[in-house]
Parts: sequence; C-alpha cells; structure tokens
Amino acid sequence: MAYRVPTTEVLAAAVAAAIRDLNVVGSQRQLTDLVREELRRIDPMYGVTEERVRKTAINARLVKVEVESRDTRRRKRVITCPVCGSKLKRVRNRTISGGTVTIGKKCPVCLFRMGTTRRVPVRYVFVNANPRRYSFKENEQRTLWPDRRM
Repeated sequence: MAYRVPTTEVLAAAVAAAIRDLNVVGSQRQLTDLVREELRRIDPMYGVTEERVRKTAINARLVKVEVESRDTRRRKRVITCPVCGSKLKRVRNRTISGGTVTIGKKCPVCLFRMGTTRRVPVRYVFVNANPRRYSFKENEQRTLWPDRRM
C-alpha cells in the first residue's frame, strides 16, 4: 500500500490539532491514532509511525512527556535519549577528594533520567503543554444545561 510522508510542519500542526481539546493522552498509540485522524483530514494518503509522532510532539514543545521506564541492569553506553533522540548530559557529583564522578544521565529536552545502568522506556503519558484556558467572569452563575426557553 502506497502512502505519503508528511513534512515536520504538517505533522506538528496535526499533533497540535489532535491534542487541542485534551489535557492528557495516556499512551503513545492513542496519541498516534489521534494524529492519524487529523492527517487523514488533510490528506488520506499520509502515513506516520508512532516514534515520529512522539519525537515531533516533544521536539516541537507541544507536549510534556512523563516516562515510565524499567531498569535493564546493564551498564551500556547510552549517548542519545531513547525518548526524544537528543544528546544526554552527564549528571556529576563531586567526591571527597575533589574529583568528579558520573552518577547518571539526563535529557535536557524531555527530562528523561537514568542512573549508571541503562533504562528502557515502557510507557509514555503525554500532557498538553498549552492547555486551553477557560475564563469565567467573577460571580457568574454557570449551569449544566442550556436555557431551553425560546
């Protein structure tokens, strides 16, 4: 089946439209399904992977991500963030003798953290970075049902 790949700008617009009314999306698959619906409204031939949707949403600062991860107990050298793909920074601690030791790594973009052993993301929870703000007038009475008098 043939498909077209949307540009980063089109994908970012689709992500923004998909999460406009939602504050929290509970999984990567659910976010991807919402984005695919928006992309089909633009062009029915567009196709996109879950990983690309996640990385585009995070790097465009449209969502804040909460990552649940598990420890692999392996000391493997990790340079890039497994969540957003940016370069990890070392977390250092000063020793008694005046030297420094690396106690972990963290991502400056998505705030993913790991210790000296490798951690693998298991679940993503996406929170809308720009939620809608509802403004209510002070002392305004709000009703559940609209007034049906005509």
